[in-house]
Amino acid sequence: MTVGKSGVVAAVVAMTLFSFFVYPNHTYLQSDTQIYAPVLEWLEDPSLYPGDQIPSGAHISLTIYDEMARLLHPVTGSFESALQLQQLVFRACGILGIFLIAVSAGLTTIPALLVAGISSLGAAIAGPAILTVEYEPVPRGFSIGLTFLSLGLVLHQRYWLAGTAAAIAFLYHAPAVWPYYLIVLLLWRRREFFIPLGVAILVLATLAIPQTGIAERQKLFAVLSADQVAIQEVRASYVWVSAWFTKHVLFYLATLAVLFAADRRLKSILPGKLRISILVLTVVGVLTMPVSYLLLEKMHWALLPQLQPMRALLFPVQFAIILASIAAFTIRPLPVRALWLTVALVYPFLHGGQAPPRIENVQLIELSDWARQHTDRSAVFLFPDVGRTLPPGIFRARSLRSVYTDWKSGGQVNYFPNYAREWWKRWNEAILIPFSADRVPALAGMGIDYLVLTKSTLPESPVWSNSIYSVYQIRKEKVTDHGDSSKY
Repeated sequence: MTVGKSGVVAAVVAMTLFSFFVYPNHTYLQSDTQIYAPVLEWLEDPSLYPGDQIPSGAHISLTIYDEMARLLHPVTGSFESALQLQQLVFRACGILGIFLIAVSAGLTTIPALLVAGISSLGAAIAGPAILTVEYEPVPRGFSIGLTFLSLGLVLHQRYWLAGTAAAIAFLYHAPAVWPYYLIVLLLWRRREFFIPLGVAILVLATLAIPQTGIAERQKLFAVLSADQVAIQEVRASYVWVSAWFTKHVLFYLATLAVLFAADRRLKSILPGKLRISILVLTVVGVLTMPVSYLLLEKMHWALLPQLQPMRALLFPVQFAIILASIAAFTIRPLPVRALWLTVALVYPFLHGGQAPPRIENVQLIELSDWARQHTDRSAVFLFPDVGRTLPPGIFRARSLRSVYTDWKSGGQVNYFPNYAREWWKRWNEAILIPFSADRVPALAGMGIDYLVLTKSTLPESPVWSNSIYSVYQIRKEKVTDHGDSSKY
């Protein structure tokens, strides 16, 4: 049975939809989009979030992530739809790229599609806290899909298309694609790769120049201070290899064993340049651990937690899945094939498996709608009793209102020292001190207008409540009632 180009396109679309809606599925406002979504809203309307740290922590000036989202926003009607549309496109790019890689290894169309389908189930990368298939529409996920598409294209000698795909990946998230460019320099030193890259660099420079309003620029050639180190070790421990290496070392040793065994069994059918690419990307991924330990944990170079080079560990894990899948459709006898297929299918279910269940419930939607419709846009909210959970970040994005501090907004501490110190101060003063009624004057003195409580209550009646959340106004600021401003 043969499958033509239209059949391949249909299969890639079907696998993309399965990946997006079924497994591993997708999320929104449950991870990094809690930061990106408010930043995009703020770029559209700088009057938003006046009491929030989020705008000063924007680190997307050297990407086209924000420009593309804002370009699509009028067409899709929301930033959520604009980002998820791109997420679908770039997941399809990654699936197509892996299909092309499998075809380059000599597989016929249907087995190659099955390899791509297995790989599209994704895997969690223990330690650096990333995924081969990102649940959220984030720049890194877009870039990785394009990177595998570029590798698939170059193995079929489509150099201009490969160079263009890699350049777009660079525009979305350069730290994700730099290991691939090492392969390009080593194996394919062709101008078709570097002309699009040169254009991409010019585009980024052009887009970055007019961006204003971001309070703090990233410092690349600085040394982390003692307080920065302490804050990052608490809030961004995934950047510090010593925090997780002993826990996950067996996972990486097993992955290397799978790669070595699969390469040995498949060396007669794998193209030489693909084998070298896998070897180099694996070595680069592994070396990022001792390099990060030396440059970050010993020398405290501030660039390392910004680049997060250990995310290159994604490559050996993804290639372990790809090669095990190829082996499952090429190696005889049948029991050996079954063993390789089992190995390939184990990865998607390690370290969490499918995307976490949606936590944005009806009560949180009601709260966000009320705040957006009935409070002034300068209002500042605090969730003092929810700890490290995600509702405050969802509320921030949906209500378009400032949140004084929450755990997720601390995800920027590895980029900006002033941001990190302010977040740490707010977190310690507003959250780590147990909440009680006698703390209300101090919280009001910090500029907080509303407390959103889930466990505690105050003597006075809430200004709004539902079955989970009770809102108390602790500063007499402007309140909007159906669009009209008045004193409360």
